[in-house]
Amino acid sequence: MDVKNPEIKLLCPPKKCGKCRRMISRMEAILKELGISEEIQIINDLEEMQKYPTWILPTLIINGKVAARGYIPSTETVSKMLISQ
Repeated sequence: MDVKNPEIKLLCPPKKCGKCRRMISRMEAILKELGISEEIQIINDLEEMQKYPTWILPTLIINGKVAARGYIPSTETVSKMLISQ
């Protein structure tokens, strides 16, 4: 996958908390800024979440790698991860 087609997943509870909503907003802004049209996959199914190495929510996963757990990463951090993938 390249920077134009990253796989972005966000693990969050079915009723999105404030932190999840803020992370979604930040990710949408970063993707728009970088000119990436990829959708953010929201994963809220418990069985699906158990496939990932975390119990802390929200968890951001970029191209199969955990990018952030339990906090909203900075724009710079996410941009670097997307560009380096």
